[in-house]
Amino acid sequence: MVGLSDGEKHFIHGGIAQDLRSDGRKRLTYRPISVETGIIPQANGSARVKMGVTDVIASVKAELGKPSPFQPDKGKVAIYVDCSPTAAPIFESLVF
Repeated sequence: MVGLSDGEKHFIHGGIAQDLRSDGRKRLTYRPISVETGIIPQANGSARVKMGVTDVIASVKAELGKPSPFQPDKGKVAIYVDCSPTAAPIFESLVF
């Protein structure tokens, strides 16, 4: 993790002292929040959360299957994560 420079610290302290954020809101003014559930019919669970201009969609899909004949008493959990490259450029070439 990279620390903050002295200039960044000064900017943050100035905003706190003036009760102002870089987007013009007051420190205690939050962005409008909305939550919708069940937005992806093919998923077992899904939600869309909007906070200001930030828009996030998350879903969960679960399937039951038979255990391997070689390990009949063992289960299996597979987790897949798909991040849209529009979330941030860092997600463009990552595979989770």
